[in-house]
Amino acid sequence: MNILFDQTEAQATYYNGAAEYAQTLFLQMVAQLKDYPQVTLYSLYSSARSFRYEALSPENLKGYERVVPVDYSRRSLKQIVQESAIDLLFVTCAQSFCDLRLGDLRHIGCKVVLVIHDMYVEEMSSSKIEYLHYLRHPWRFVYNCLGRVKVRLFSGTATSRSKLMNRLIADNESEIVTVSEYTRQSIEYFFPEYREKIHVFYSPMKTSPQEKGQTENPVLEEIIDSHRKYFLMLSADRITKNGERMLMAFRRYAENHAPSALIVTTGCRTSLFRQHVALPFLSSSDIDRAYRHCHALLYPSLFEGFGYPPVEAMRYGKPVLSSNVCSMPEILGGAPLFFSPVYESSMYGALCRFGSMSYDEMRERSERQFQIIKNKQDADLRQLSTMLLDGSFIK
Repeated sequence: MNILFDQTEAQATYYNGAAEYAQTLFLQMVAQLKDYPQVTLYSLYSSARSFRYEALSPENLKGYERVVPVDYSRRSLKQIVQESAIDLLFVTCAQSFCDLRLGDLRHIGCKVVLVIHDMYVEEMSSSKIEYLHYLRHPWRFVYNCLGRVKVRLFSGTATSRSKLMNRLIADNESEIVTVSEYTRQSIEYFFPEYREKIHVFYSPMKTSPQEKGQTENPVLEEIIDSHRKYFLMLSADRITKNGERMLMAFRRYAENHAPSALIVTTGCRTSLFRQHVALPFLSSSDIDRAYRHCHALLYPSLFEGFGYPPVEAMRYGKPVLSSNVCSMPEILGGAPLFFSPVYESSMYGALCRFGSMSYDEMRERSERQFQIIKNKQDADLRQLSTMLLDGSFIK
């Protein structure tokens, strides 16, 4: 059996959850190949693009038996499927896959398994929440629209991503894999005709970054060395991460209750008030250090298909204050303090409650929930890898 594994997310321009998912699953399948001598694993990539995740580059795959890199830069998917006698195409992120010039995906001649991490475009369009944030920053709305036009031009089609993905599901003998029960329900809502095709496997735990001798970012290093108490919030510049509202709530909380506390964010360009430390995007090693030394993680996200950061923070027993929407209640259970991501007063109230609670109790809740999630992640990773390798999806 020949499996074509889509590595296009490993060549994305930035680190992201879908790429982490692809890397972890692919390496798990490579480790299990010895038990499936009838399987050859083909790795789909483009020589015209660099690898953000270098472990998956053709050079680093040379030492593995029955792992064959396949360059799509000058060939269509149909040609690759025919020339390599592919039985199964595994697409690691259906949404991003629709944005690439990979030829006509209809009737390509093999079974297709699509990973749909979330229904972001559909959810944001129907809820209008995203547009409320754009009212404060109209230039971001223009920038977002231009970005979507650019993607469609690059992909060579004016068809919307939703229609392309619908066509991809409908026109192939395909199955859908998703990362949470919440996302399964979301897919079922927007594509009810495909409800029988959906399989849920939690996103696997990210591969731990290689430990480095020192912190790369000097500002983060100074904060850690000073032993100052800081709350951590990642990707605060992204609209859906809802950083602006949380920063305003934290400012009021610091003024009234904790003048010495800091909020450290990544992604913001400038600090907005005295207790706010704005850092650029950090290396994976520095993010890991930021988790290890923070007082708690703040996660006011408006939308998540799974949500890696709270799980990563709980790995180190860090308390989490999280929004109460989408997949967060399912994944995080009873560990965090939840709040509404729409109201700054709700975020402020959660910070106040957290300040009066037992820190050790919150830490223990995080540790317990992390172990529950990790056990399911590990089991789901093994099961999905096995189902791909033993032909369960094409029987």
